[in-house]
Amino acid sequence: MNKFSRIVKLIVVFALMAFCLCACSRREVHTIEANQTAFLIPLKGNTANQASFESEELLNEAKVAAKQVSITYTREKVGPMEHQWIADNMLIIVDRTPVTREWADTANIGTSTNNQAIYAESKESIGFSVGMNCSAQIYTEQDAVKFLYSYNNKSLADIMDSEIRARVESDFVEICAKYTMAEILTEKQAIMDYVRNDVTSYFADRGITITVLGMKDGIQYDDPSVQSAINAAFVANRESEAQAVKNQTKIDAAKADADAMLIKANAEAEANKVMSESITEELLKKQMYEKWDGKLPIISGGASTPIINVDEIMK
Repeated sequence: MNKFSRIVKLIVVFALMAFCLCACSRREVHTIEANQTAFLIPLKGNTANQASFESEELLNEAKVAAKQVSITYTREKVGPMEHQWIADNMLIIVDRTPVTREWADTANIGTSTNNQAIYAESKESIGFSVGMNCSAQIYTEQDAVKFLYSYNNKSLADIMDSEIRARVESDFVEICAKYTMAEILTEKQAIMDYVRNDVTSYFADRGITITVLGMKDGIQYDDPSVQSAINAAFVANRESEAQAVKNQTKIDAAKADADAMLIKANAEAEANKVMSESITEELLKKQMYEKWDGKLPIISGGASTPIINVDEIMK
């Protein structure tokens, strides 16, 4: 074999080796968005890493900081004439985008087409339901670790419709059973504070932050006659309050008239008193002297019956 033939054979061997290497492995590149947290779980090699879901610490080590992550595959022989691509690792992505759910009894106002309203009973066993809004988010990458460890790669929306809604309903039923229906109507804020505090605290330990949780669309009674009775009582109370306002207005007007008359009478009496007290004997004498012109009274008639001309004096 000449030198040229040996060179050709070597080139062919290297080409075959390169082809085999390329043909025996492949990879997929995935881009990680800003609102996502990625975990790359090894499926080969160290067997301890294959149990990454057994603790938050191992998941934390599997968290990927890069924005592009590759999943690699190896072509392995699984039969006499059969080969298969086997993944070397597994990529898990936790979406941290906020999620909002509306749990209502109809699809027109709720997130789901199913009846997801929250049902409860009052202390006197009056059945009713309410709709609720709930918004939640996986805020940080550390929260993503807690979430993945707790829920094994389920979506936040699924957890909200299952576990979070179930706990909300359980708390709501428990607290409403302690109140009468009238108390529930007046203590809705206190009831929701109780439910919100428990749900928020419970799911924070699992990497979920509840940002909104509240009632919507009012209370719907299982028996429509209950609502009719409440409406009738409300109308009667409003009419009674309106009549009371009218009566009080008349009373206030009459009292104002009486007070005005009393004030006028007191003013007149006080004026008369001042006038009466001001007319004294000295004042009369003074006025008489001020009006006297210095002439003696004019007397007419005989010597036995003198007549004083008062008109002349007053002039």
